[in-house]
Amino acid sequence: MIDVHHFIGGEFIRTAEPRIEASNPATEEVIGRQPDGGSASVKAAVLAARQAFESGPWCGWPASRRADCLLALADLLEDHADELARIETSSNGLPISQTRGGHIPRAIAHFRHFAGEALRISGESFPLDSAYLNLVHREPLGVVAAISPWNGPLAVSTLNLAAALAAGNTCVLKPSEKAPLSIWELSLLAAEAGFPPGVVNIVYGGGESTGWELARHPDVNAVCFVGASEVGRQIMADAASSLKKLTLELGGKSPTIVLADADLERAVDGALLSVFSGNGEVCTAGSRILVEAPIFARFMEMFIERTRRILVGDPEDPETEIGPLITRAHRDRVLAMIQDAVRQGAKIACGGAAPAGLPKGFYVEPTVLHDVRPDMTIMQEEIFGPVAALLSVDDANEAVRVANATPFGLSASIWSGDVSRALTLARRVHAGGVGINSTIIRDIRVPFGGVKLSGLGRLGGRWSIEQFTTMKTISLPIEGYALPRLGLRQRAAAHPEDL
Repeated sequence: MIDVHHFIGGEFIRTAEPRIEASNPATEEVIGRQPDGGSASVKAAVLAARQAFESGPWCGWPASRRADCLLALADLLEDHADELARIETSSNGLPISQTRGGHIPRAIAHFRHFAGEALRISGESFPLDSAYLNLVHREPLGVVAAISPWNGPLAVSTLNLAAALAAGNTCVLKPSEKAPLSIWELSLLAAEAGFPPGVVNIVYGGGESTGWELARHPDVNAVCFVGASEVGRQIMADAASSLKKLTLELGGKSPTIVLADADLERAVDGALLSVFSGNGEVCTAGSRILVEAPIFARFMEMFIERTRRILVGDPEDPETEIGPLITRAHRDRVLAMIQDAVRQGAKIACGGAAPAGLPKGFYVEPTVLHDVRPDMTIMQEEIFGPVAALLSVDDANEAVRVANATPFGLSASIWSGDVSRALTLARRVHAGGVGINSTIIRDIRVPFGGVKLSGLGRLGGRWSIEQFTTMKTISLPIEGYALPRLGLRQRAAAHPEDL
């Protein structure tokens, strides 16, 4: 049992607030408790961050010294990498092979990369003839609120936290109440890494009680939210009153387009990985698979056969490929969406239920639906679970039309033997990122984000620094123009005889 407390102003704060339990989705056992932080805790955290920004040393430190803190935290995370992987797996059900092999190394890499970005922040100068030099440079925004999801607590939150800190901001982080335990470990390590008090603050609690309080706080300069589109839209509306800068990484309904000239085996590999990795609880999941008619039957046969062989079970087993979903309520929602698709006319090729032999845990069999239509709910709404819907399309043009016929636009993949043709189609697909003969690869150096209801802004590399800074222009005279001098002329008399 892990007992979690707020981390505010460099101290761990015990409060009398109600406690929220966090459970292991594989065993259904309570493994942690956290405070349900309300207005008082959020105000204290924002105040600590504001004071650290305005009066503390962080913003004025040389970039190299800020970078040293980020590197120190990266080293501490690396020292505790296996423990962190096990905590995340027990918190959200992600297979240990994925937390150990992907999520925790990515969190470490974020701090190391943005330590380097801190040193690369630069400006520009614009000479105006020989008279003036206009200097343009970047400054931190102030207090950044980061609200992170449960499906990748450390990997997602550190992308925002590391970049905001590298730019000289101070931060208040709120993790999802469903999986707070690895963020608790992050706070313990941050306390050792040498950050001045108030630079990193972490508050816990539910979305209504804590998340909204943080997003709406008038002294927060920017909000970075990763989660559901409907919540992102509400945050955007609330931010209008104080014109906060927003970065929103929201939902997706990503298409996988497989053309008739694709390498079929590789396309099946990519489609399986896209929709089922991360238990399907991934915003980029390629849950709509659009296959050209000449190869549709063979593709579906291969895809179903492989899906039936996916290993579902204990997420702490290194052989497991799909673990449990995050909560009972979420598992039930996914199963209800499958049944709703059947009522609308879809057919289940495999899966569609809780697996036999796993009496505990919030598991869903990897599921394949076919005979779907583009207007079905299962083809329009994010399901966030291990469910794939296969649709035959006549040609590439129809594939693009169907791919674009949703309110989302986060990512896509196109599989074709003709790379030039695939590049042409990629430019027509409404998405923030497109993989060609590959799933989307999250390179820290490149921008990631979506269009339409999939989000606002881009994160990664220098684009993160742009999100977490503002521009200032300083006009410096060199030779200078002769400026008008006001107030030196004598007013003429109203009547000539007065002269």
